[in-house]
Amino acid sequence: MNASPRPASLDGKTVGLLWSGTHGGDIALKRAGEMLQERFDDVTVKFYTGGNYPAPPPIVKQAGEECDVVIGATAD
Repeated sequence: MNASPRPASLDGKTVGLLWSGTHGGDIALKRAGEMLQERFDDVTVKFYTGGNYPAPPPIVKQAGEECDVVIGATAD
């Protein structure tokens, strides 16, 4: 999957948060989602668990189809 151009705004967009399953990544992504909802109007946040790195292609495909923007994170 190739990176798409960034939208001018996240207002009204659906943002996917893709977690690799590593320790702490879920906490960081959930906080990022909260901050996006505080900053942008009518933004929807969806959380996906990839289970490992790299994320399984079906999860990446699902997130790409359901969301306007996807943010991925790993942490330890």
